[in-house]
Amino acid sequence: MSETDEASGEPGRLRRVLSHGRRGPILLISTLVLVLAGTGLGTWAADTWPWPKDRYCWGAWEEDSGPGFLGDEAFGDDDDGSRTGKETAPTRERPTGSCEVAIASHYKSNYDGDKVTTDQKVSVEYGPVPKAAEARLAMVQDGFLGGDMVPLPDGLPGTVNGRGGLLVLPKSCDTQDGRPTVVTMRASGTYASGPSYTQNDPADLGGARQAAVLLVAAANRGMAAAGCAPDEPLRVSSPLYDLPGKQERVFSTSDDVCGIRGLRLDTEDIEDQIGAATRDLQTCSVRGDRDGVPYLNLAMVAQPRLAAVFDGITGERPAARGWRGTGTLGKEHAIVRADCAGRPVVFLMGVSTDPGHLAVFANAAAARLGCAPIAPKGAGR
Repeated sequence: MSETDEASGEPGRLRRVLSHGRRGPILLISTLVLVLAGTGLGTWAADTWPWPKDRYCWGAWEEDSGPGFLGDEAFGDDDDGSRTGKETAPTRERPTGSCEVAIASHYKSNYDGDKVTTDQKVSVEYGPVPKAAEARLAMVQDGFLGGDMVPLPDGLPGTVNGRGGLLVLPKSCDTQDGRPTVVTMRASGTYASGPSYTQNDPADLGGARQAAVLLVAAANRGMAAAGCAPDEPLRVSSPLYDLPGKQERVFSTSDDVCGIRGLRLDTEDIEDQIGAATRDLQTCSVRGDRDGVPYLNLAMVAQPRLAAVFDGITGERPAARGWRGTGTLGKEHAIVRADCAGRPVVFLMGVSTDPGHLAVFANAAAARLGCAPIAPKGAGR
């Protein structure tokens, strides 16, 4: 498996030289101007440097192209911050790949003199969804169908937020056994100050729409390398809609969560976040209001290519007696697939092991779509 360090080139080293002191940069820049002018290679009038910018993720992303993690602002006050890239591109013979951009900075705070350390990453994975049902549900539902995710624009099958997203690729990229190939992107990171203060500080993707642009750009490059790209590249040209609501505190065990009548949990120390509520997608997440621990994840997926991610894992029998469609009620996840308003629709539950929660949610979503209940009367009690 080969790796390339794309941020170790001359531009990064020279930029760090330019950042030291106040007199050094003036002398060095003056020298560069004279040399470039004498050789006829100067590009200062066009406000461009005489060296190429670094590129990452199979060439999909360019240094200083907009998002914070690709610019110098990613380094904060650190003149010697580093950005490195490593990648393995998919191929026709092995249609899986990954790429990662890592940012590291270490400096003393101008405020209190404490040592500040920032380590951030943006990671992309290209490949088919797992064969095992539990692994597939954990990957897709837990990671990319939460209440803070929104549908990708322009009919693209997937979801996105300010920290990453998932895109299901066209059928031309499916595996021989029919599993869809997906591209996922995640931003992560930590900020530490002094000996005891640490907090999550994901790399700056520039917001949900910019994250969608980054995700689609990586997907186009990955498909081209794997030999399954469509005739026209995928594009993000529209704004995002159906932005998630704010996290709302649940004050009583008798309160309805996720805006669904009768959907109740046995604790008060929670908050819910209602995501998309469209014909293609509905999501909601419930977490602890102080510790952020997940209590319940719910999703309805009817967008054909996104729903195809769950093909082959719902079994051949109803999830329980009296339920429509097929499905399974597991220890960590539950999934039900049924016909609804003329389309196959998938209903998902994670974290909770109470089938009543899925019953209430699935029946509420089915009623909104204008189809028959999924669970029998009384299953939500």
